[in-house]
Amino acid sequence: MNLINKNPEFWMLHTASVQHTLFLYLGRISDDSKGAKSFADLTKHCIMNVSDFSRSEFLSRKPNILSLNESFLDGKVEPTKEDLAALFKTSSEHNRFLRGACKKIRSEVFAHAILTEKHEYSHLFEQVSLERIESSFLAFWSISKHLWQCYHNARTIRAEILEYPEKERIFKNTTEAIRGSIQQILPVGTNHAVMSFAFAKGTSS
Repeated sequence: MNLINKNPEFWMLHTASVQHTLFLYLGRISDDSKGAKSFADLTKHCIMNVSDFSRSEFLSRKPNILSLNESFLDGKVEPTKEDLAALFKTSSEHNRFLRGACKKIRSEVFAHAILTEKHEYSHLFEQVSLERIESSFLAFWSISKHLWQCYHNARTIRAEILEYPEKERIFKNTTEAIRGSIQQILPVGTNHAVMSFAFAKGTSS
């Protein structure tokens, strides 16, 4: 690890690999081409099959729930197509973001390597940020969480972005792992780059 930290080429390769994977997955989420399976397909499927989230369908999946708790469904509202449309609308601005600069980066920088020089693609990376990408992921995760809770627990769907409860735990566990097992082989005071998750603009310096 000490030798790796003195090798900038390693971290340049590492950053490029992480970016490559990230933007390919972002492209999958927003891919609206024929034959692709993306978030847009999930939207259409849920709205077309809104009855899957109905009270009757829920009771067919969990027929004993009311015998266990007769008030389980009290106050819970069955979603309509309008409710689902409102929920999916919370991702609209994020869909536009992913289909804009992110899609162009995915297609022309990573997937097909049309833009290979930094001066050709640097302006694209200036249009994106890790914060914006995280916000997009949070919106999609919130929608999936609402759908899951409605389908499995008959909870009322609300068109709102949720807080991600695992972020601090993941950061804490990652930090402890690094400071534990890895720190044992690092000299004191080493500023190891593995602790940096900053989003780099471009893949070469």
